[in-house]
Amino acid sequence: MTTDEPLPAGLAEHPLDTHAFVVMAHGDSPFLDGCLRSLRAQSLPAKILLTTSTPSTFIEKTAGEHAVPITVNDHRGGIASDWNFALKATAVRRVTLAHQDDVYRPAFLERSLALLESSEAVMCFTSYQEIDDDGRDTSSKISKVTHLLEWATLGRRTLIKPAQMRAFLSMGDPLPCSSVTFDRARLNGFEFSSDYDCNLDWDAWVRLIEEGRSCVRVPERLVGRRHNPLTATSRLIREGVRQREDLRMFRRLWPTPLAEVIAFAYRASY
Repeated sequence: MTTDEPLPAGLAEHPLDTHAFVVMAHGDSPFLDGCLRSLRAQSLPAKILLTTSTPSTFIEKTAGEHAVPITVNDHRGGIASDWNFALKATAVRRVTLAHQDDVYRPAFLERSLALLESSEAVMCFTSYQEIDDDGRDTSSKISKVTHLLEWATLGRRTLIKPAQMRAFLSMGDPLPCSSVTFDRARLNGFEFSSDYDCNLDWDAWVRLIEEGRSCVRVPERLVGRRHNPLTATSRLIREGVRQREDLRMFRRLWPTPLAEVIAFAYRASY
């Protein structure tokens, strides 16, 4: 397969070692076990490792029960530091940054890799389904708005060009990082920005499309995402960080007066 740049030194090229789930663990999440179980249940054999900047007996015990190795990030520099550390924690070419509160449907890995193999895309993402603490499908204002944006801008497309991606991102942050599989050979030194605490993924997608990068997408909802008071997003909403960063992103995508109107309306979906 051709790529936009030579495969960076050290990235594995063997077909049986081209992908890894890197589970980013923070604190002692009661959902970590369920996340690891869902990765072990993929329809393709999955390589799994765990990174954390908050090592604990709980994390060690849970990872040990699933025979998942742990790599500790000794630099506690915030969310961006943790995500960038996780992205570089393995030598394999394609990486999914799995969030500890989420679960993955069995077809996630197979469908994502198939689209990446057949394209020149920098990343593949899937749709998601909100779930409750017991893993049952549910919905909230946030997920309803997200799915409406997705349907209106992307429909059933699998190849997403920059203009289409910009439309998808222009009315909010509908693309969770946990649903994304990156092709590191095509990232051109990409890193998440420490300028954001909440919207670092939204900022990342905008920067990639500004570079003219295309994405591929699995329209099916292959990630189960939780939205509850324990998640980092919920904490950032309570602290007002989400609102400030949303307005900042909307101002990048729209003229300021219109950006403020859209941000005000979008806030109602929290």
